[in-house]
Amino acid sequence: KVHEAAESALEVVRSGKGPFLLELTTYRFRGHSMGDPERYRKSDEVKKWEERDPIGIYRHYLVEHKLATSQALNALDDKALEEVDEAVRYAQSSPEPAREALYSHVYAE
Repeated sequence: KVHEAAESALEVVRSGKGPFLLELTTYRFRGHSMGDPERYRKSDEVKKWEERDPIGIYRHYLVEHKLATSQALNALDDKALEEVDEAVRYAQSSPEPAREALYSHVYAE
């Protein structure tokens, strides 16, 4: 549905009929922070959103239609996590930027 809406929006924009805004509703599966116990969520609410999760739906589609295996998708997930972990290690081991760099690359020149 998102793809269809985006295609329609692109047709409007490309035909010169003006800008277009798509508003999408999403759900955050985890708390606001590591210290968020998420006591405000009910398990049936989370389950409802998990069933509607487009990533999970697409993953199921890929496996069901034999376009990918669960093992291959799990390997991609693991690779993505490794890349994120490496980026975090790099950021944490990098020196702090100079105070003068605070406003660098903030505004177009």
